[in-house]
Amino acid sequence: MKINPNILVTVLFFLTFLIHFSLWKFVFHLDEIVIVKFYLFLSVMFMMMITLVVLINKTVPQFLGLSVIGLILLKFGLMYLIRKKLNFESVPDYKFHFIIPYFVLTALLTYYAIMLINHDKKQEN
Repeated sequence: MKINPNILVTVLFFLTFLIHFSLWKFVFHLDEIVIVKFYLFLSVMFMMMITLVVLINKTVPQFLGLSVIGLILLKFGLMYLIRKKLNFESVPDYKFHFIIPYFVLTALLTYYAIMLINHDKKQEN
């Protein structure tokens, strides 16, 4: 049984949020407003990146891999700019709480792009 990559990426995204929110709230006893704002920003950015990957795959599929690298760089730049607005420094061990979800979602974006590239190669054969 083969799982649709769209469903897999969506389920893993929400699973990441639920695990991190549970740790945030029940283990570390931190304010949930900060993490909800952070994941709201991450989810908007993640859906924007997935949409751009799909659009790039439909228009110029030969540049999909390079464009994913550019989108990851753009995501890093946006995270650097928005970190002051989200008040990251007020959270103890903020690097642990904000870098790990960033890398998990970057890995999901990369996985989705790889699935699109492999799907296109199967269509050519």
